[in-house]
Amino acid sequence: MATPEGKIQLAIMKYLRSHGVLLWRHEPNTYNHALGRHIANPYAMKGVPDILCIHPDGSGRFLGIEVKTPKGKQSADQVLFQKRCESLGGVYILARSVDDVIKLVV
Repeated sequence: MATPEGKIQLAIMKYLRSHGVLLWRHEPNTYNHALGRHIANPYAMKGVPDILCIHPDGSGRFLGIEVKTPKGKQSADQVLFQKRCESLGGVYILARSVDDVIKLVV
């Protein structure tokens, strides 16, 4: 996670874990040792947020956190996932810093 986006993701995950939030990452690629490279998982859904959680408010609602740098933009698949998530009662946020996530936990 040496990329600027990766550093933001790591900071957000550390913050959420320190507050007891159940979270996990969606990994659309897997490392194939036989090929010596990452390959796309054919069963991975497109547009899934970077960090997946159970909302910390105790509601049990799904929370998706898409992490972007200050200038980063969502892909069309990410926008579609956000709309689908919100239409089903889930919470989706576009986070550009830990501060965007702190508002949810406090």
